Amino acid sequence: MLYFTKNKSDCTGCSCCVSSCPINCISMIQDEEGFLYPVASDKCIKCGKCENICPVNNFTKGTKTTFIQTAYCAISKNKSLWKQSTSGGAFSEICKAFGNSDTIVCGAAWDGYNVHHICVDGVDKISPLCKSKYIASSLDNTFFKIKQYLERGKKAIFCGTPCQVAGLKNYIGKDCDNLLLIDLICHGVGSPYVFKACLEEMENQFNCSIEMYEFRAKRKFYETDYLSRINTDKGVEKYFLNDQYNQLFLKQNCLRPSCGEHCRYRNEQRQGDITIADFKNLTEVFPDLIGTKWNYSSIVVNTAKGNKIMEKLKETMEVRECKIDYIKKHNPLFYRQTWFSKDRDRFFKEFISSPNEAIRKWTSPAIISKISFKRRIYDMLPVFMRRIILKRMRKRTP
Repeated sequence: MLYFTKNKSDCTGCSCCVSSCPINCISMIQDEEGFLYPVASDKCIKCGKCENICPVNNFTKGTKTTFIQTAYCAISKNKSLWKQSTSGGAFSEICKAFGNSDTIVCGAAWDGYNVHHICVDGVDKISPLCKSKYIASSLDNTFFKIKQYLERGKKAIFCGTPCQVAGLKNYIGKDCDNLLLIDLICHGVGSPYVFKACLEEMENQFNCSIEMYEFRAKRKFYETDYLSRINTDKGVEKYFLNDQYNQLFLKQNCLRPSCGEHCRYRNEQRQGDITIADFKNLTEVFPDLIGTKWNYSSIVVNTAKGNKIMEKLKETMEVRECKIDYIKKHNPLFYRQTWFSKDRDRFFKEFISSPNEAIRKWTSPAIISKISFKRRIYDMLPVFMRRIILKRMRKRTP
């Protein structure tokens, strides 16, 4: 840890300090829980640049502006694009609205079973950056690369957690017309070590090797929030409801220390020009969408720059404006912190001692999700018939 961080809950791992070091003496080192923290070598010249640029050490609640935030529920009109997205396709459509084939787009991508932020050249190459990845991402030298691109006059898009966006903003040091920042309504980031241990447990459970894992998988249509998908070495595709890793993630037992009550970035003054997430409780807010076969994105516009993009999105997405209070009500991590229970530290203590035993103790076995015959028939029905069925079911519910 660097000398100005008091404890691990003060560090988000954004790597802003690494990019700012004039002699490259800071490295991101994984601790026993699997999270990255900055460590300076004995070559450190005590110049103070890392301290002055750290977004937590110099915290601001986002860009102060007179712009009034607006909120939307949206889905891409391109259903192929929707299928490669976790929710309504907002990220892909935003990239297309701001950029072109010469735009640099930076986001989280799989590297084996690790997650790294990478830069791709052109909005037509963003497929590795799509879909949710609920694991702490390594930013490496991403900030340095983006600054170089901006200085060469290129457009750039960065998408990440609010703390990562804050780190980039501090590193760049000014607002750039050719940089679009997208942040997320963030639950927190989980441990890569825990994720890999959970995969091992799933392999033991089903006697197979996992060659591909996907969070928030979609089958033919949107089904459930935490349906994960794997491909095995035997060429078999399996879907799971709330597998071991998702159990730990949702209970916040495997999250980074800075993601609990110490998180400073869960507030209405967002770090990005645009904030995206799932649109929770869709049919409660929009009853006319009962029976829909698709899930939608939340889009919150935070700046005038973001608003220009939103006007373009109205051409490529089906857009419904809504009150920002609906976002706060149904996705409260938009504006408030969560608090870890004592289970988080208890779990990690046992996990560090014996990973597999801890996973078995703190989770239940993964359950294979199968589509029933009734569900298959329901999925084939047109929306108006699904709507009739659901309305009748709701009337019968006391």
